[in-house]
Amino acid sequence: MSHAFHRAVVGARAVFGGALEWDGADALDPSAMAVTALGMGVPILIGVLAAYPRAGLAASLGAMWVGNVPRGANLAEHWRTVRDIVLAAIAAAIAAALIARHGWWSDVGLVLIAGIAALLGGFSRPTAAASQRFVVFVTIGLGIATQAPDRLLLTILIAEGAIWAALCALAVGAAARRWGFGQIAPAEPRSGASFAQLYRRWRRLLATSAGWTYPLRLMACLACAVVLREAVPQHHYSWIAVAVALLTQRQGDGLVVKVLQRAMGVAAGVIATEAIVSRPLPDWALVLVIAALAAASPWLRKRSYVAYTAATTPLILLLTSGGGTIAQGLLTDRLVATLIAAGLVIIAFLAAQRFTPRPSPDSPRSG
Repeated sequence: MSHAFHRAVVGARAVFGGALEWDGADALDPSAMAVTALGMGVPILIGVLAAYPRAGLAASLGAMWVGNVPRGANLAEHWRTVRDIVLAAIAAAIAAALIARHGWWSDVGLVLIAGIAALLGGFSRPTAAASQRFVVFVTIGLGIATQAPDRLLLTILIAEGAIWAALCALAVGAAARRWGFGQIAPAEPRSGASFAQLYRRWRRLLATSAGWTYPLRLMACLACAVVLREAVPQHHYSWIAVAVALLTQRQGDGLVVKVLQRAMGVAAGVIATEAIVSRPLPDWALVLVIAALAAASPWLRKRSYVAYTAATTPLILLLTSGGGTIAQGLLTDRLVATLIAAGLVIIAFLAAQRFTPRPSPDSPRSG
């Protein structure tokens, strides 16, 4: 009993200690802040000036999905990273538009698409990262596509925003390399294995339980999320699925601590959103808030994981709500939904850890 209590204390210290940590070692990177501010701020500004703020918000959402692209040491390296994220964003927008508004079949489609993406992510490290982004994007996009009057137009706007943010990233990155400002993110080591070698390794992985653990965890949590949403229709629990997609990660190292810290950040972000949208925002204020939060996100990302999550959550909520006032009851439901999602993700992970062996060291990882 004392040993269990000691482990609980150590775990609590890891969670809350990490939540309060602030890493100020890295210098301010104006190039990363410029990319996110321009990528997200310009689309909503154009939408406001054209008297179509919702169109600007949709494009800004696509930009958000691409805005935090790490800058590579050279154009080719940077282009590969940007290309992969843009393709994942556009594919997610298309998938969300296709499966939206089909009742329970939409939920089945989301669970199946997420599971297939997770399985494909086992092919290599780049596909692992792309698949996790895709799952988050398609889960958020589905909620918006369900309410959108024109799903085709929504898809086009999201794609345009993603491409705009990619162009901003490449242009600012080229200028930063030319004049030597900002920071270069170390590139993920590229595998020297051929496609055939990767395919054989992937097939061997799928022949083991380790190859199916992450997809099954993700699918089980998403399935529980949609069941809970339907079980209590008087509450706005569609956010459970979004939170599950945000919290679930492929690797198991430190997952429980990271999930709890991220849940704390999401909860703080939901509370902050209530302060931001307690009254209707003028269009100019909406532009400033989105641009400011977007600019702050890359700076916070290197300093505090909880603070970064707390800043990006209002962005997601503002963009998915169309920029309008969000009722206090809706925010409370989303706060509860975040805690439910964290519980689902941790329970699924602990169950998988109990009944499946640990994956091999060469299995794909992404954060």
